[in-house]
Amino acid sequence: MYRVNDMEVQPIRVMLIDDHAILLDGIEMLLQSGQGIDVVGKHASGEDLLADEEVNTCDVIVLDINLKGKDGITTFSELKAQDYSGECIFLSSYNDLKLVNEAMKLGAKGYVTKSSATDCLEMAIKQVAKGQKYYSPDLQEKILTSFGGETQKDDDQIERGMLRQLTEREVDVLKLIAQEYTSDEIAKKLYIAKSTVDTHRKNLINKLQVKNAVGLGLFAERNGLI
Repeated sequence: MYRVNDMEVQPIRVMLIDDHAILLDGIEMLLQSGQGIDVVGKHASGEDLLADEEVNTCDVIVLDINLKGKDGITTFSELKAQDYSGECIFLSSYNDLKLVNEAMKLGAKGYVTKSSATDCLEMAIKQVAKGQKYYSPDLQEKILTSFGGETQKDDDQIERGMLRQLTEREVDVLKLIAQEYTSDEIAKKLYIAKSTVDTHRKNLINKLQVKNAVGLGLFAERNGLI
């Protein structure tokens, strides 16, 4: 997606989205110190990105998955609905292949873990801007290992075991969280207190070993609950 003007190749226009200011500034400095990349915007939330009319002038967005408010998966899905035509690289602390697969199903071209961003994010942006896919090296190794099928089989067995440990009420709450209902809305639907819903939410996160509602939603989808 390099744009050519006469004989000159224009820099790749990039927007960065992460709710950690120090990381956001660090990534910007890293990319601006190289060549061929122009950071044209930074945002701390998915909502701010969606409201930025300049996003459609970007070639690549680098989007954190674990954002406060709208998570990265939801943000990118809504951005595509707004006819965003550029590319997306997800930046995340998670190296879960199921999450990587979910991101790629949405149409993202790249997935880079934060632990490897310093070494490979510039390369990822340049490769994705050309329409190619890019996975950070730690993910490439994990993907190759999973080709044997045993990793996927083991993960599925572990998740089925986790699901069997949930109470009937926890499953009810999980299904509604996966459908993006708020705690207030879940409380009304199930005729329980909001504080009870919040307790179930915390217990689900602990039992299913995920970080947030994004992880709960993906778990529910993988296991046929929605």
